[in-house]
Amino acid sequence: MISAILRAQLLSMRTFRLDSRRRGAIFSLLTSLVWYGIWVFVAFVAEEFFSSARTGGLIRRGLPAGLMLVFLYWQLTPIMSASMGASLDLKKLLVYPVLHRKLFVIEVLLRLTTGAEMLLVLTGTAIGLLRNADYGGLAGTPRILVPILLFVLFNLLLSAGLRNLLERLLTHRRLRELLMLVVVSVAALPRLLFVSHTRAGWLRYVFTETPGGFWPWTATSRAALRDGLLFPLLTLAAWTLAALVFGRWQFERSLHYDAHATLSPNATSNRLSRLESFYRLPSLFLPDPLAAVTEKELRALSRTPRFRMVFIMGFSFGLLVWLPITLGKGSRDSFVAAHYLTIVSVYALTLLGQVSYLNTFGFDRSAAQVYFSVPVPVSYSLIGKNLAAALFILVEMVAVTLASIVLRIRITPDAVTEAFTVTAIVGVYLLAIGNLSSVHFPRAMNPERVSQGGAGSRMQALIFVFYPIALLPVTLAFWARIVFDSQLAFALILGFAAILGVVVYWISMDSAVSAAVARREKLLMELSGGEGPVTTD
Repeated sequence: MISAILRAQLLSMRTFRLDSRRRGAIFSLLTSLVWYGIWVFVAFVAEEFFSSARTGGLIRRGLPAGLMLVFLYWQLTPIMSASMGASLDLKKLLVYPVLHRKLFVIEVLLRLTTGAEMLLVLTGTAIGLLRNADYGGLAGTPRILVPILLFVLFNLLLSAGLRNLLERLLTHRRLRELLMLVVVSVAALPRLLFVSHTRAGWLRYVFTETPGGFWPWTATSRAALRDGLLFPLLTLAAWTLAALVFGRWQFERSLHYDAHATLSPNATSNRLSRLESFYRLPSLFLPDPLAAVTEKELRALSRTPRFRMVFIMGFSFGLLVWLPITLGKGSRDSFVAAHYLTIVSVYALTLLGQVSYLNTFGFDRSAAQVYFSVPVPVSYSLIGKNLAAALFILVEMVAVTLASIVLRIRITPDAVTEAFTVTAIVGVYLLAIGNLSSVHFPRAMNPERVSQGGAGSRMQALIFVFYPIALLPVTLAFWARIVFDSQLAFALILGFAAILGVVVYWISMDSAVSAAVARREKLLMELSGGEGPVTTD
């Protein structure tokens, strides 16, 4: 069964012969080698640390905390990146006489896509413990491998259940935005508690050093380090069984769930929107058809569940993920604390890219052919979409600023000016990159799938390579201010970066328009293609 589904997935990707697919796959492969090469190095460091006999005390204190970080990364990274990895498209598989338990096994195995980095780290940890003369050896192999494998299985099952639960909850029209705020707040709460109080050592004790090994990571650590065997294994087995029951329960509920039934009767009504004045804003300053394209994009994105979720994450999770760094001891005068608003704004700008300017035709899908059918230059479509993205970026930055004020984060007028200026300059470079990527690496996106990433691994690879380039001009400006201790040098380099950004944007626009016209058939074919039984983020 598994092989049949994988074969169907490969057949659905047969358009690999298209140039963009082939080039995108090669590009993704190269950047993936770099990314996972970094994690292989981390795994090597872990192996060296846990194999050293001189770090016995540190191992006993560090292994539970390290395993807890593995757990948090595995479960929370999909939320932080607004992309939940590969999953089965159940609607395409329910018509076949397939046992549900087999589909669930495939769903669990696909959770490896969200924790491959942690598998490398755990592998390095296990090898290190096996090499350690105090804990490993041939006799200690079962004692070390069994709890670590159970810990991996626990994370896979829990991740599968959480994904299915979140996917269902996020389809509720009036619930998903509130739910996302709650989820990201809860995700960042432990870290906030750890760094916001000078006497928070009891939290570390409760989560990593509690006697008895109640938590799955502490139970795994105790079993691997010979601090008991039967009780830690029973505890870990109980957690794994609970994760199995939870994951299977949520999977079965998702199998019989109808997302369209959750929409309210008025969801498709044509009543006047409260945001009508915002939608009509482009017509006050721009001529048609540019104003019409911009207005259409504003309306479409604001009604897209996937875009709204990412937009909310920008000024909620974006604030919380960076806030603990500014609250730690000795961190109040750090670079992050001094430029907190700027960093959060750029982070929010990055999040918005995957559902807007980096894959600007994604939500249009097959309807993108209208841009090549009407007697309007394609450049108008790209510029209109860029202007709509820029307006949303501006609103996002205002939301970030207001949220920072509500949280009583110290913000000066100079910090606000710096944040808006730097984000605008970085945005120009990212819009230029996005125009090219939207034409050369397009990907159809389902606007109702709140868990689907903007452009998959190819876009992640593109960001991995070109994002530092987009940040380079403003990074040089900050470097000059620190080295020369001059605000004038900072302003001059920012001004030059802005002028250079406009030139880069103009050149990229010309190149993107030419490529869109030359690759029209290929672009529309990719945007019109459907996915296989496995949907990937």
